Amino acid sequence: MNIQEIKAVVETFSSDLRQELTAYLVSSRHKELGDDQSEMAQKIDGWCPEQWVSLEEFDQRLKS
Repeated sequence: MNIQEIKAVVETFSSDLRQELTAYLVSSRHKELGDDQSEMAQKIDGWCPEQWVSLEEFDQRLKS
């Protein structure tokens, strides 16, 4: 099934079902980002300049 087919099926969903799907997708994405976010938070919170994250690195991590 390709993305266009998935989109067509999702368009037939009720509002409640789309909301449930959205919650699932957001939850899934948060699980994928969990490790990166934890590592990034440690670097951002660190007082040691060697642990700081540049704005470019921060931006790249958010995009991936």
